[in-house]
Amino acid sequence: MTAYGIVGFGRIGRRLAARLPGAVAVLVRPAQEADAAAALGADKVCTDLAGLIARRPSVVVECASAAVLAQAGPALLGAGIDLVPLSLTALADPAVEKRLLAAAATGPGRLEIAPGAIGTLDLLATAREDGLRRVVYRQLKSPSMWALTPAAALADLGAVDGRHVFLRGSVREVARRFPDNLNTSVGVALAGLGLDETEAELVSDPAISETAHELEIEAAPGNAVLRLGGRTVAPDGDPVDYTTFSLMRILRRRQGSVMI
Repeated sequence: MTAYGIVGFGRIGRRLAARLPGAVAVLVRPAQEADAAAALGADKVCTDLAGLIARRPSVVVECASAAVLAQAGPALLGAGIDLVPLSLTALADPAVEKRLLAAAATGPGRLEIAPGAIGTLDLLATAREDGLRRVVYRQLKSPSMWALTPAAALADLGAVDGRHVFLRGSVREVARRFPDNLNTSVGVALAGLGLDETEAELVSDPAISETAHELEIEAAPGNAVLRLGGRTVAPDGDPVDYTTFSLMRILRRRQGSVMI
C-alpha cells in the first residue's frame, strides 16, 4: 500500500483509516489525540504539521476543514508530498486558490482532485479537451436537510411543496456561502471551466430524502447529464457517500498494476 497520511480525524478520516489500513501518520487536533491513538496507535498520531511531514508519506489526504487546507496545503506540496484535498471550498477564496495552485505548480508535490460525492470527474475532464461550453452543477436536498445549512436564512423551506431552485450563481459565489456543503462543486469546476464559469444551483425537493447531485455538460464531443443520489439518512446523519471511496480508489490506484 502507498505510504499515505491523513489530515483530519472526523467521519471521513476515521472511515478511511479503518477501511484502508496502512496510514503512516494522521494529523489531529490535540483534543482528538487520545481517541486517534486508541484507534491507530500512538506512533501514528501527530498534532502538528511538522510531525506529519517528518513521517514522509508519499501522499496526504486532507479531510479536515477549509482553513486547515489553506494553511497546510502549500507546506505539504513544498515538502514534496502529493496532496488530495477534500475541503475544496477553501479555493472559493481567490487568494487561497492562487496560493495553492501556485504551490502545486512549483512542487515538487502534486495536487490531485478527488471526485468526492459526484463519483467521477473523468467525463468532464475529457470534455474540456474539445469545446467544453457549459457546465452546471446542481445539489439537491430535502427542505429538512437544507434547514441545517445556511439555506435556512435564504428561503422559506417550510413552504416548499415541489422541486425549487433557491440559489443560482457561479460555483465561486455559491461555495463561499456554503463552505461546508459545496466541496463537490469546486471539484467539478476545477475539472472543467473553473470556479467563475461553472454554474451552480441549489435545489430544495421534498420528494427526496438523500442528498443528490446533478451535472450537465455541453461540449463538442457530446452533451451529457449525470445524476447521482445518496443513501437515505437522517438530516444530521452520515450518508457514507462516494467521497470516502473516491479517496480509496486514488490511493489504491497508485500501487495497482492495471490503471482503471
